[in-house]
Amino acid sequence: MTTQTVPSLRPYQVACLEAILAAREAGQNRVLIQAATGAGKTQIFGSLPARLQPWLQTFPDGKRQMLVIAHRDELIDQAARRVQQLNPGLMVGVEQGDRHTSRYADVTVASIQTLTALKCRRLKRLLRGDPFRLVIYDESHHASSPSARTALVHLGFLPPADASDTESLDAPSYEDAAVMAAALETWDKVAPRDRLLVGFTATPNRSDGVGLGAVFQQIVFTYPIKEAIDDGWLVPIVAWTVETNTSLDAVKISHGDFNQGDLAKTVNTEDRNRIAVAAWQEHAEGRPTLAFTVDVAHAHALAEAFTAVGVRARAVSGETPKDERRGTLDRYTRGEIDVITNCQVFTEGTDLPATACILNAKPTKSATLFTQIVGRGLRTHPGKSDCLIIDLVDVARRHSLQSAPVLYGLPPSLVGKGDDLRKMADELEAFREKYPGFDVDNAGRLTLEQLRAKAQTFDIWTVPSLGAFGNGRALTWIKVGDEHYRLSYPWLDGTEILAVQRDILGHYDVSITLAPSGGGPKRQRTIATEIPTADDAAGVAEKFVLNERRTVMNLKAVDAKWHQNPASEKQIRLLQRLRVPVKPGLKMGEASRLIDVAKARRV
Repeated sequence: MTTQTVPSLRPYQVACLEAILAAREAGQNRVLIQAATGAGKTQIFGSLPARLQPWLQTFPDGKRQMLVIAHRDELIDQAARRVQQLNPGLMVGVEQGDRHTSRYADVTVASIQTLTALKCRRLKRLLRGDPFRLVIYDESHHASSPSARTALVHLGFLPPADASDTESLDAPSYEDAAVMAAALETWDKVAPRDRLLVGFTATPNRSDGVGLGAVFQQIVFTYPIKEAIDDGWLVPIVAWTVETNTSLDAVKISHGDFNQGDLAKTVNTEDRNRIAVAAWQEHAEGRPTLAFTVDVAHAHALAEAFTAVGVRARAVSGETPKDERRGTLDRYTRGEIDVITNCQVFTEGTDLPATACILNAKPTKSATLFTQIVGRGLRTHPGKSDCLIIDLVDVARRHSLQSAPVLYGLPPSLVGKGDDLRKMADELEAFREKYPGFDVDNAGRLTLEQLRAKAQTFDIWTVPSLGAFGNGRALTWIKVGDEHYRLSYPWLDGTEILAVQRDILGHYDVSITLAPSGGGPKRQRTIATEIPTADDAAGVAEKFVLNERRTVMNLKAVDAKWHQNPASEKQIRLLQRLRVPVKPGLKMGEASRLIDVAKARRV
């Protein structure tokens, strides 16, 4: 019998476990972990039973059970194997389909579909009147769906829609977000604290706009892709953008992303599939490749396009029998298949570390889905130095498509031509410093070289619009990113920056940072968190200025009369130091906003 070696925990995995324990000790019992795909989330949650032993020992024998919630067959079996490997003294069982766990199991791994079937009857049978002490929700960006929240109601983590109904226990609907937020606030005052829910996800956002704040109280640990790559735990990303003539402008939108039926009809064409194959042959031949497609027919059509030119390709979908799917993956791992085209099979949980190219033939507006797709190729593997991402980018005048640069915080419209994203990030930083007033995010789909050419003629005096955020504002805010606004003014021995920013649970935070004029460490503090709307957050921020920074009100007021005075010599000298050209007749108000924008873009 071969003994498996359990890998030691990496430093960030230890830090994650410590953050979970600290949150539980602080009274939090619904916490969220964001960790990059390939960061070893299973290793982390499989280590939790041992780390939580002091707490678990406070409960009687037989009342320390753990539940792991997953979404697909591969994830369920993978989680069960790893938890058993890390906890050889515990009994691990699976509850799914015709498989039933033992009533004496210490750990049960189940699919969310199993738990929510028939109004949670199977979940009630598993509970038998006793709570699961520790619940792990893997791929928990699904957790705010109505069916998942209903399961969490039965598990005792969320309030029911109707507290008087002890049988159905459905979760509240999203028809009134304010009512739901109030229900959660009330619930947290009386909710049982004898259990812990920990969600794990690489991408805590949903394409339908429903925030995970409807389930989790706090994000206690974050380890994004960029940091994992910089630390060497994931391989670097090389981006190739391949443009097509296919237009997506007529494709309908459903729940925040493209309607899949419409999308499949639009992109599954012989010409577009030939472009995909030709791009792979030019840039990625010899690299084990996963290709992502819209539907089953698209997966088979793209596989046929590959085989027509002699490439060893196979299509895999949810309709593929399990034995055939397993055999295809084994052949791929042995190097007998070059390309697997798949539909909705490998976006979550699949461990194929040899994959060195992702061919994305499935356009998406969803950052969540795109991150899951790319994550399939980022695991380290002997002989693998990077992962090539080939993005097929269609004509989309009405839509913002996700692409590889967003993984490094770069604009999705930035075109990759075989560059490492780390190099692109460095070059874009240098570009922003040279052209601090240039609005890269709205420049259009361009390479860095094209950006440099366009920067020679752009209007330096354009300040990004605040959009709806600017309605009714009393102070001169600037926009520095997606759902990120700031107001800066002199204070004490430096510059104070008041910021309103949306967090990844869908709430808004208001914070203050004081940057000393002579350098040294910045001092930051949070004024308010978990504010439901940007308008409410702006109101909190402006009330803070009115009450606590009254002396700067005239300086930053929208209607201040000094705005129409000619720009001062001090402003002009500062703009010149910031490399912002000074136009004739520049007013003080315009100069002030340009200075704020230029400084913000240099951070």
